[in-house]
This record gives sequence, structure tokens and C-alpha cells, in this order.
Amino acid sequence: MSDMGSGMNSASDVDQLRSELRNLREDFTRIADILKDSAKTRGAEAADRIREQAERRWSDAKTTAQSVMDELEDRPVGTAIAVFAAGLLFGLILGGGRR
Repeated sequence: MSDMGSGMNSASDVDQLRSELRNLREDFTRIADILKDSAKTRGAEAADRIREQAERRWSDAKTTAQSVMDELEDRPVGTAIAVFAAGLLFGLILGGGRR
């Protein structure tokens, strides 16, 4: 009789173990889904931040370019002299002073 009683306990233990494993699988599936959703959200937030920074930088670059263009238009002779001097300097540096 003791064999029969231990057999019943073993069967119920196995059933209980199966139930616990099923619960664990479901929990891990939920955790994986949560992690996946979290990664997607963070990726989208990072992309938005990068896009905003790029738009700000582009706006700054356009503003700087416009101010340079305005300066060039206000002083064409001074600009021509500065460009000539810069070209002469680059020519001497890159040319190595060859004659």
C-alpha cells in the first residue's frame, strides 16, 4: 500500500511541476514582450531626439551661412582681398614654396 501512496504523490508532484513550468513559460513570454516593447519605445525616442538635434544643427548652419553671405554682400572688396590672401596662403603652404 505504501507503494501505491507514493505513486500517487509522485504523479501529483509531476502534475504540479508541469503546471509550474507552464506558468514560468507564460511569465517569460510576458517579460520578453515587455522588453521588446520597451526597446521599441526607447528606439523611437532616440530617433526623435536625433532628428530634433539634426534639425537644430541644420537651422544653425543655415543661419550662419546666411550671415556670411550678408557679410560678403556688404563688403565685396574686403571679401575679395581676404579670399585672395587665403588662396595665396594655401598655395604657399600646399605648394611647399616651390618656384
